[in-house]
Amino acid sequence: MSMATRSLHVALLAVFAGGSAACGLLDSSATGDVRVTMQQSDAALSPAMSGWFASVAGVDGAAAAISKDAVQSLTITVNEIQFLPKAAEAQAADEGVWISLVVDATFDLMALPTTDGSPLVIATGSLDVGNYGDVRLFVASAQIVFKQDVSLGVSLNTFTAGEPGYPVDIPSGPETGIKTDAEFTVEADTDVSLLFSPSATFLTVTGTGDGHVILEPVIRSKPDGA
Repeated sequence: MSMATRSLHVALLAVFAGGSAACGLLDSSATGDVRVTMQQSDAALSPAMSGWFASVAGVDGAAAAISKDAVQSLTITVNEIQFLPKAAEAQAADEGVWISLVVDATFDLMALPTTDGSPLVIATGSLDVGNYGDVRLFVASAQIVFKQDVSLGVSLNTFTAGEPGYPVDIPSGPETGIKTDAEFTVEADTDVSLLFSPSATFLTVTGTGDGHVILEPVIRSKPDGA
């Protein structure tokens, strides 16, 4: 990680270091408390995000690689969340412009509360007041457990149901994290509300000969009113 990236150490519901240094892009004279929360919903992707969903699926109603009903759990450990100041969007490839929260959060995406319930808080911290144009999650490890046997990969290897499950590889995950479309403004108190979509996640999933499952969890900002 570039030395220009600032780290604020946080854990679930507990801030270990508050405040932030000036980066020349935000109002570094004031900070706001930020909560990053997660829920799960497929319905929220349509119609609010139907255009994005269709582009991922290729065509409306494209069949998923596996059914979400075949998955018992998809557990991830998030060790970092990065935020991109709005004024730095054109320099997004420059790691130095991202602001980092170091997190220790392990949770099952398939067990997240729906939008009818209270969201799961995965991180809290402080950020400079101002506009942010992107959020990405870095996953230290991920594991999937199936409810039923599934066939994945070019050679259709069989992945069996039950514990202990299989390690998950997230494409580009170690380099650029799980990308979201979250845009938000930090004020005094700000919720960054994210949604995990099981159905969109399992549109593209494959397996390797050495027992790894390759997929990218689809996580997007929660649409207004969802």
